[in-house]
Amino acid sequence: MRDLSTEILSFLIINGKDSMLAVKNHRKIDTSAFALVRYDRLICHHEKMKFLWRYVILLVLFVIASLRSKRGRLFFSYGRDCFVRTLSLLAMTAKKQLFCFKGFTGYLVQKTYILTIAVLFAMSIMFGGCASNLTGYYKNLRTKIDSGDYEAAAKFVDKSKSKYGSKNILMYYLDSGIITHFANDYKTSSKRFESAKEKFEEYYQKSITAGALSMIFNDGTMPYYGQNFERVYIPIFEALDYILLGQDNEAVVEARQIDTLFKTFGVEKNYKNFYKDDGFIRYFMGLVYENAGYLNDAHISYYKALKAYKNGIVEIVPPKELVNDAYTSALVLGMSDRALEIKRDYPKAQRNIIPEGYGECIVVDYNGFVPKKVDNVFEFALSDMWAYVGHVEVSGEEQQDFDKAKSIGISLFANNYVKVVFPKYEEIKNEIISFKVQSNGCETSGILVQNLGQIACKCLDDDIKKIYAKTIARAAVKYVVGKCVSKTVEDKAGSGWGSLSQISFNLFNSLSETADKRAWNTLPDTILMARFCLPAGMHILQVDFLGKQGEVLQSCNVEINVKTGKKNFFVVRSSKID
Repeated sequence: MRDLSTEILSFLIINGKDSMLAVKNHRKIDTSAFALVRYDRLICHHEKMKFLWRYVILLVLFVIASLRSKRGRLFFSYGRDCFVRTLSLLAMTAKKQLFCFKGFTGYLVQKTYILTIAVLFAMSIMFGGCASNLTGYYKNLRTKIDSGDYEAAAKFVDKSKSKYGSKNILMYYLDSGIITHFANDYKTSSKRFESAKEKFEEYYQKSITAGALSMIFNDGTMPYYGQNFERVYIPIFEALDYILLGQDNEAVVEARQIDTLFKTFGVEKNYKNFYKDDGFIRYFMGLVYENAGYLNDAHISYYKALKAYKNGIVEIVPPKELVNDAYTSALVLGMSDRALEIKRDYPKAQRNIIPEGYGECIVVDYNGFVPKKVDNVFEFALSDMWAYVGHVEVSGEEQQDFDKAKSIGISLFANNYVKVVFPKYEEIKNEIISFKVQSNGCETSGILVQNLGQIACKCLDDDIKKIYAKTIARAAVKYVVGKCVSKTVEDKAGSGWGSLSQISFNLFNSLSETADKRAWNTLPDTILMARFCLPAGMHILQVDFLGKQGEVLQSCNVEINVKTGKKNFFVVRSSKID
């Protein structure tokens, strides 16, 4: 008589003879992912298995469905037969008691457990993939942005709105707002950012009702609420939208919103909020105020910018132009004590002088991409014959798929299985470091005014203890519930159904546990700025983007109409990713 494992393996051979390990070699299998596992031959009588056959195959089909890629096929970094190996491992390491139960006396009771198990599988599939299904999308989006075709990137985001889903709609508004800003479509950009503000306000006012669900599945079941630093950078980009549209007073409104937000962040946690001020934002607010003629407001912002750079969460030396702005505005306003204080702290401070008939030019460069979040996976599994402890940082679609297959393989034959996944930032390498601007025979270098990548990483570091606590608590809940339910099922329906119930909870844990990797992924990694004066009129600026050794990696020419008595802004974007 053919044993059951041989029949299951034969049933699964649907992709060609080379897709399956030879049955004759089934006693020892190289899974390429974890320890060699010995297989005990199944000795159950074949006639007793007719009832359970359908559900073994149902299990296989659920697993296949959960791992099916958007292209309609399975792919893993270890070859096309890797997934079939995992299924083979399931069949060949199954315990005797899993398929041995006493007759059909508990048939009606067992049907209830079968339905419960099937629902558990379906929920695993539904919730397991939703948090990470934007990984490939963002990879494609970064490629389009990196190529400089911002109009195509903006259209790509709009066509992909459904991919975000209702829980991630804030991310759509943020991505669309900044990319249309890159594409010089400032009116659309402003509209998208206004929608993002409304969502932030809605989420801030409402209570987080999805918290309980996140303790069962993962944090991806909750709407994306955004980070404080993401919220405060919306008015920065929108203010630039208005300035470039010639609406200086509207830009001032955005600057005042930022001031209100910082006050809110301070009061929010009794002035212990980690991100509560930002040197670059204060600096930029001062430029906006001064450009619109509000010199007193401008000085207050410049002065606060000096303090924020000095005490900020990111170490950046205050730009010399900022020091001169604070010093000059103090002198003009007759604030001699303040001017002396600034001169004492910054001995090289000097008064700004713009020659008559000249205007000031400010070139802002958005450089690179903010780091991306990846899964930091820890797995613990224990069976009668082996133990497994694993840790891996998962980045990229193919690696995600392979790690998911490996986790399923482990969870399906472990008596005890715990999986915890934490978010971690991974740098997106960019070859461009700085830039320089040439015009009228003069050359000005851009300087670093903000590092958003470091802000994002430090904000995550500040939150990580809370994330650890919640993730570990969730894993404990899943483990305890799984053990209790499996014991109950075993007592009422037999050891076979108890084992199958435990496998179901293990699979549910494997598929549902994922880190919350959502963020404003289209933000630049760094912001650079160059300031210089040019005569009034039209000018062609040559902007060269530089590598680590000062070599020119990319260049572009921009046309700017310089006006006297105004700050003439121009924005560019740079990146050269691997």
